[in-house]
Amino acid sequence: MAMLRAIVMSLALPALLAGCAKSADNQAAANNSAQPPVIENVDDADSAPVPNAAADARLPTDDWVGRWTGPEGLFLDIQPAPDGQRGHYALTNKDNLDRQGDYQGVADGTTIRFVRDGKDLAIRPGKGADTGFKYLTDKQDCLIVVPGQEGYCR
Repeated sequence: MAMLRAIVMSLALPALLAGCAKSADNQAAANNSAQPPVIENVDDADSAPVPNAAADARLPTDDWVGRWTGPEGLFLDIQPAPDGQRGHYALTNKDNLDRQGDYQGVADGTTIRFVRDGKDLAIRPGKGADTGFKYLTDKQDCLIVVPGQEGYCR
């Protein structure tokens, strides 16, 4: 009998507590359903685009835009790509006395990768001593293409 009483009480308790719960205000819900929904049109050609922080963030390689000089008229010129694509660059490079070429570069972390003469090369930051040129040894703001052989400084 005590067991039956415990089962009945455990089943009845939730029903008793539910009766004590505060009832929902159905009148407010009824008032809201009578109003038409508000629809906002955001396809306005004159509206300003929402900035995308990830897309607008500067890359470390963006600071390299401009002309970098080496010895004896050698240079590396880095410009944003003509199509404006983020992380893409137009490179003009005079890497020896007999050759000047244009290349397409792509940012890859803290380097710009490009292909010259079938070789995958990476431009990275460094110091004048890393260039391999005595003329640039004392420079601090440099870009290195081939360590000890090719580099350019500002």
